[in-house]
Amino acid sequence: MKIAFVANEGGIMKFLKRAAAVGAATALLSLAGTSQAGATTYTGADCSGAYPCLVFYYNANFKGSAANFVGYGKINDLAGYTFATSGSGKGLSVKNHAASSFFIAKTADETAVIYYNSNQGGACDELWAQGSKQAQANQLHNTYNNNASLKIFDGSQASGICYQF
Repeated sequence: MKIAFVANEGGIMKFLKRAAAVGAATALLSLAGTSQAGATTYTGADCSGAYPCLVFYYNANFKGSAANFVGYGKINDLAGYTFATSGSGKGLSVKNHAASSFFIAKTADETAVIYYNSNQGGACDELWAQGSKQAQANQLHNTYNNNASLKIFDGSQASGICYQF
């Protein structure tokens, strides 16, 4: 009987090790998928029907080159991103060069906040969909040509401290 138990124990140990390896791999894949799905990503020149989408323009009134950011999450420093479409400003850094912005939401409560400083600090402009699934800033107020970071989130969380469009 003892021999049968030892043999069974070895089979159980193999099963447990295999189950743990599969579980760990599944957990890692799950985490990787979550972080990618929950991140704001730079798409350059086109949202391609992805929402929510924040578009920065080099000039006021939605003119000049554009740069698009899609999804929920934040960008701590806009220095590594450039205006991608044709027009004035193409190829320049988005950081401290955006004059206007347009926000297209997936739901009526999504919000995009543009910050004066890196890491979501300082004065800010808030584009809140407020039921219309879009918000626009013909000319940014607090972050006009002084925009360093952004955050896009779901929910009507009007901050009360940002200039609201």
